[in-house]
Order: sequence, then structure tokens, then C-alpha cells
Amino acid sequence: MKKSIVITWMLFILTFVGFAQEENKVTAKKSSIQFYGFVRSEYYYDTYKGLNAAQDNFYLFPLYKGKDAEGNHLNEQGIHGFTAMATRFGMNIKGPEILGAKTSANIETDFAGIVTEYPEVLRLRKAYVKLDWEKSSLLIGQTWHPLWNGSGAFFPQVGGLNTGSPYNPFNRSPQIDFDYKLGKKTTLSLTALYEQQYTSKGFYPVPNTNNSNLAKRNAGIPELVAGLYYNSNGVSVGVAGQFNAIKPIDVTEGTAGKFQSDELNTSFAGMAYFGYRKGKLFILAKELVGQNLANMLMVGGYGVTSVDARTGGMTYTNYTTHNTLLNIVYGTEFQIGLFAGHTGNMGTSDKLYEGEDGKPMLKGLMPTMDQIYRVAPYFAYNYKNLRFVAEYELDSADYGTGTFNFEDGLYNETVNATNHRILLMLTYNF
Repeated sequence: MKKSIVITWMLFILTFVGFAQEENKVTAKKSSIQFYGFVRSEYYYDTYKGLNAAQDNFYLFPLYKGKDAEGNHLNEQGIHGFTAMATRFGMNIKGPEILGAKTSANIETDFAGIVTEYPEVLRLRKAYVKLDWEKSSLLIGQTWHPLWNGSGAFFPQVGGLNTGSPYNPFNRSPQIDFDYKLGKKTTLSLTALYEQQYTSKGFYPVPNTNNSNLAKRNAGIPELVAGLYYNSNGVSVGVAGQFNAIKPIDVTEGTAGKFQSDELNTSFAGMAYFGYRKGKLFILAKELVGQNLANMLMVGGYGVTSVDARTGGMTYTNYTTHNTLLNIVYGTEFQIGLFAGHTGNMGTSDKLYEGEDGKPMLKGLMPTMDQIYRVAPYFAYNYKNLRFVAEYELDSADYGTGTFNFEDGLYNETVNATNHRILLMLTYNF
């Protein structure tokens, strides 16, 4: 009898809970989904092996590795490849009005995978939700870094997959972005970002999928960007400032044992650009001066200025680089374009620490590189869904050699490495 009463009560409670859940269930209105993407195949040939990703498809600059016994550059050898890993697809989603705002979302992926180890597997490019009010908007999720394209999607238009990198910031990050319209043509943008695939370098063990972004995660401070953008009748002008902080190491060891490290390395950057897009003409001119820009796939980094013998604690100084680009494209069906970029290394502001081996302790992306430049003209033919591109890219890099100057972190001499790249690309857009 007692068993029957217990079972009856249990059934009643479960039924009541089920009805309550059904009553309180939030049912969203239907959303509209638009699929987009492209199938992209490309062939490339290089005369000088370079620092690259995705099996040379994403080429940054020639990589100098020294000379052989006859004075020939070891990396000055032809290398070529054919790939379709840049194929991409995504979804634009429009939903119901929420909190008085129009809602939308975006998910995007491609087959570039873990570009240095496992290309041709899916990876997350973008995934965000956006709320649009009359004068403001809020974006939460992963998308392009605000220094990549400013406002109005003004980023380099080129043939190669590198899209102007390393002269333009190349970075997609998890972020919270708030934009406020100061007028019909002017927007103030405030963004807080963390790191995911594009990371700052630290003195941690060899990076893997779990610790490659530890320098940022341990810092406890998001990267902050503030920008002011003006858009009117095809013209876009913008300025932005960036602040970043990383913790290069969390535990140090000295003569007195192991210690927690609280020392942060902070850095700053400033960007300004002019863009024009109207009819058949596209123009982009951009200047970025910044410190420790390695997390944006740009030349730079930082070094150790002092080491406490007792604790092993370190202090740091940044390398500062200036980066300039000019991009001009004309045409619609038949299109010609030119990209030119230059990066110069201004060195460190403080003297670097000389290690026991007589060498500096540095982290970053080729922080001692003296300068690099690129000139890349291309021709494109667009017919319905098809796009064919033929591009020539000249990449030149001056590497530091000779005597290292600990005062500014640069060498007193340089050696040049130059690559000539031919790219042929076919894309089917959908």
C-alpha cells in the first residue's frame, strides 16, 4: 500500500514538473539563415622558402637560415604547392527583436585547421552574436580584431591568402565590442579581447593546444582597443589605440628557490587609416606603430631587461615597429590591384639583459628583424560565381647579423633575403 502511494505521488510530481516546464518554456521565433562561402584552389611557386603557415600557402616573408659552404643561401630554393584548404563556408543568421534590438549571429569555418601541424581540418573562424539598437550595438563572440579592418570592412584586397599580413594586423579573437554612434557618420568603438589562435609569446614550456595562450590567460587583463571612425559616401577614416598586458611567466626559480611571478609586460599601439570604396575604385592607406605585435602576426616582440638572481624574477621591454601599407584596386569584371607594405624595426627603449650564454632573452615574431617590404600586383577576372587571380609577390627581408647591440636590441649589420612568388587562384563563390 505504501509503495503504491509513493509511486502515485512520484508520478504526480513528475507530471506536474513536466507541465510546469512546458508552461515556462521559452520558444524563440523562427530565424532566417543564409549560407555563404566559396571553394578555393590555388597553386603557388616560391624562389625562397619563407616563414609561413598552411604548408607555405600563407606566406609572410623569406626565412634566412644562413649560407652553405659556397656562400649560397640555404633557403634560396624553389618550392611549390597546390591546395584547396582555404575553402570556406559560413552562416548569417537573423533572429527576432530582443530587448528592443535587432539580433543577428554569424558562424564561419574553413579547412585551414591547425595551420602549422594539421591543415585541411575544420577550424573556427568566427562565431558571434550581435544586438543592434538605433544608436548602439553590442557584439559578443569571436571575430576579426578591430585593428584588422577598422570600420566599413576596409582590409587589404589582394590575391594571396595572407591578405596583407604581416603589414596589416591578422587576428581573430574572442571579444566584447560596443559601438556607439556619435552622429550619422561617426562611431565610437570600445573592445575588450582575449587570445585564442593568435597568441602572445611567453617563457612557458613548449606550446600545445592547452597552453599556447597562457601568457594572456595568466595576465588577468583583457586587451583593450578604442577607436573613432568616420564613414561617408564611400570614404572611411579611422584612428584607434590599443593596450595589452601579458604575464610572460607565472613561476620563476632563483638561488632561493621557486617563486610566484606577478610581473606583467604591457604594450601600446596606435593605428590610423584612410579608405575609399566607390564604383570601380578601392583605396586603402594605413599606418600602425606598436609594441610587441606578435599576436597579430606582425614583426615584433619583447625582451628581458633584468633577472633577480634570488627569485629568478624578470622585467621586460618591448620592441617597437612601424607598419605602412598602400592598397589600390580598380575594376569589376576585369580587375587590377597593387599592394605595397613596409615594416621597420625601431628596437627597444631599454637595455636588454645579457644572459650567461652572452645572448639576449627574447620572445616574439622575429623581434630583431631590421625591416621587410612587399610589392604585389595582381590581375583578376570575375565572371558570375567564378573568380580567377594571377598574382606576383615580391617579398624582401633584412635580417640582423654581426654584433648584437644590447642597448636597442638590434644588430649592426644586415643580410637580405628576397622571394619571388607566383600565385594562380580559382574561386567559386556561393
